[in-house]
Amino acid sequence: MITGLLALVALGSTVGYATATGGRLAPVSLGVGALGGGLLAVALALRWPTLVPTAIFVTAGGYVAGRAGKDVVDGWAAVVGVLLLLAAELALWSIEHDTRIHTERSLTVRRITTLAILAAAALLMNFLLLGTAAISASASVLLAAAGVLAAVGALVVVLRLTRG
Repeated sequence: MITGLLALVALGSTVGYATATGGRLAPVSLGVGALGGGLLAVALALRWPTLVPTAIFVTAGGYVAGRAGKDVVDGWAAVVGVLLLLAAELALWSIEHDTRIHTERSLTVRRITTLAILAAAALLMNFLLLGTAAISASASVLLAAAGVLAAVGALVVVLRLTRG
């Protein structure tokens, strides 16, 4: 239950940031982000792990919509990406947790450690990608979408490497 609440907090933080910095498209960021949050809440309540990626994707779409029209790279996008990753991982952890089965403390500590290392590696990778994007061309919606796809691709590689 705690992991599910933390997942919702992480996702809600991204929605709050996207709305606060969305400019004229802040209502779009809020509406799409709220839809993503609702989908994640449904996924947690009904224990549907297949709905979690959709919730994350919708919320990320709200963030990208809020960035439309901005001509500079958002330095906080690295943190937003890590929050989305944490929201997904924590939600899936919450869904697979069964209260009838006692989990050993060492397994919980190992999972938390792995998640912290994953988040740190993702943050480093995201900062490197953002630095590269800031040096190159000016940002547009298409470039921002390409950056988000590159960040997601990098996270997929990191996830594959950590899960062996």
